[in-house]
Amino acid sequence: MTTSISENPGWAWRVDPPAGWLVVPSLATETPEDVAEWEREATEAVRASLEPVPDDDGETVELDDTARAELDQLAADSVANLREFADGMAPEGHRVVGALGVMGNGPVPVLVAVGLSDPAAPDDGLMEALGATGGQPAMQPHVEHLDLPDGDGVRVTRLDVDELTGAGWLSVAVGRRVEHPDAVVDTVLVWRTVDLFLAAAMVELLDQLLPAVQITRSTT
Repeated sequence: MTTSISENPGWAWRVDPPAGWLVVPSLATETPEDVAEWEREATEAVRASLEPVPDDDGETVELDDTARAELDQLAADSVANLREFADGMAPEGHRVVGALGVMGNGPVPVLVAVGLSDPAAPDDGLMEALGATGGQPAMQPHVEHLDLPDGDGVRVTRLDVDELTGAGWLSVAVGRRVEHPDAVVDTVLVWRTVDLFLAAAMVELLDQLLPAVQITRSTT
C-alpha cells in the first residue's frame, strides 16, 4: 500500500520548478500573506505569458483595450483556478504546478504526488496511479518504460470518455520508482485535458518536470 510521503517522518519532497513552471501554494501549507504575494506575482507571470508573439513574418497582433482587459481577467481567473485546485489536493499531500506559455494557453495544471511503500510487499500502486490499470478507458492505455538516471520510469497515455458529455479526456502521466533497502519511493505526475492538440507539447514538458521533483531523507 502506497502512502503519502508527508505521512512518513524523515522524508520530504519539493519541486524546484524549471523555467516556465509555477509551483502553486496552498493555504494548508503556506501563510495567507505568502499565498497572497504568490498570487500577485503569478498573475503577472501568467499575464506576460499570454502576450501575443510575432508570427512567422515577424508581425505582432496589436491588442485594443478590450482585448487587454480580457487577458487581464483570464490571467486572474487562471491563477484563482490553480489555487483552488492546489487547496483541494493539499489534504492528500499532493502539489499542483502550472506550465506557462503552452501553445498560447493559460497555465496548464499538473498534479504532483510522491508516495512510499514497503519493499517487502510489492504492489502495482505506481501503475494504478499512472492510469495503466483500473476504470474503463476507451482503448488500452499506452505504456512506455523509461530509463531514468535515478530510477525506473513509466509513461502512460490514456483516453477516457465522459459518459455524460461524450467528451474524450486524454491523460498523460509520468512516474518514477526508486528502490531503497527499506522503502520504495514513487513519484507521479498527472495531466488531463480535453484538448488533444496539447499532448505532444505536454509529453516533453512532463519529462522536463520529473527530475525537478526532489526527494530528501533526513539522516538523524
